[in-house]
Amino acid sequence: MSLKIHRLSADNYKRLRAVEITPDGNVVVIAGRNAQGKTSVLDAIWAALAGGEASRATQQPIRDGQDTAVVKLDLGEYIVTRRWTKNDSGTLTIEAPDGARYSSPQKLLDEVIGARAFDPLAFTRLSARDQKAALLATVDLPFDPDELERERKGVFERRTDVNRDVAKLEGQIAGYPLPDPSLPADEVSAADLLEEVQTAQEINARRQRHQDEIDYADSRILDFEEQLSLWRDADSRILDFEEQLSLWRERRQKYVDGLALLGPEIDVSDTKERLASLEQTNARIRQEQQRKAVAGELSDRKNDAAALTIKLRSIEKQKADALAKVQFPVDGLGFDENGVTYKGVPFSQASSAEQLRVSVALAMAANPTLRVLRILDGSLLDADSMRLIEEMAADHDYQVFCEVVGDNGGVGIVIEDGAVAAVDGVKVA
Repeated sequence: MSLKIHRLSADNYKRLRAVEITPDGNVVVIAGRNAQGKTSVLDAIWAALAGGEASRATQQPIRDGQDTAVVKLDLGEYIVTRRWTKNDSGTLTIEAPDGARYSSPQKLLDEVIGARAFDPLAFTRLSARDQKAALLATVDLPFDPDELERERKGVFERRTDVNRDVAKLEGQIAGYPLPDPSLPADEVSAADLLEEVQTAQEINARRQRHQDEIDYADSRILDFEEQLSLWRDADSRILDFEEQLSLWRERRQKYVDGLALLGPEIDVSDTKERLASLEQTNARIRQEQQRKAVAGELSDRKNDAAALTIKLRSIEKQKADALAKVQFPVDGLGFDENGVTYKGVPFSQASSAEQLRVSVALAMAANPTLRVLRILDGSLLDADSMRLIEEMAADHDYQVFCEVVGDNGGVGIVIEDGAVAAVDGVKVA
């Protein structure tokens, strides 16, 4: 079902006295000088259809000096009449062509017709946020854009914080010296080094005692060997010397074996040097441990940032895949967190012709049943813009009521002193 205005009549509404218009063609120009009532004609259409919204925007719907005002729209299938009196906020009736009345008339208008006739030029003056809301009202999205944007923004902010941490940690890492592979992993205890020196010294002392015993045994063996050579003819002395020589040789061997078990002499000079530079070494070890801790945290934060980047791309892909399935009123139309986009750039950066084409298409998409648009500032449109509106209105079978200042070269309906003064250059008696 599509509805257009077949006839409009308005009595005593705002600046109007008595107006009756039978629109002809897709573009209906309402012309006239300022303060003559041409804007009131377009407002009358809105007032008849929008109900409370229009009432709140119009503090004085009744013409000065009058007690009642009436606006009547013949939409073909519905005849809408709204009446205001000084004693109430107005009444609304909707009738069928056969005279039958509908109950809950405003609810019927809201459900069947929509909120109001849309002004394409008003869309271009909306804030980016309101433009986005108006666009989203015309399409059925498979996702909640606000919820998805909140999720995206939350992930983006978390990644920003993480990247800030990464930069901070990288700065800390740069302040540490390069790793020294010769450094122990853990701090060295002075007690451990002292114990190591003491143990080595005790072993070396035992070695020395063994060596002293060996040296003494060697001297005794040498003495007995010399005595043995001098007393070779005295058998009793020889036996005694040989026995003593055997005992000293056994004793010497015992200390030789003991010395072998103790191992080589231990050089403690390196350990003593390590002990002397212990605090400096431990400071370097602590510094390296700190560097490793920072490096580990840096690695974790980089992994976090990478995971959040993947999450962001997933959200963006989810949005892109969903938008690819959405049929926007105009090809190339879309939106981002900042507002409406056209061909990938902000709507505000599109050319005037592109903005107008998009705005008209959105207006039509917003009112698929009531095929009526109104333009309050038609005087701002140049000839090319008017031709574009005429083409789009004809292509999509819409009515466009366009207000212009002046007589518009005799084209359209001229309003003077609240009444129709001329139609397409022909004066009305």
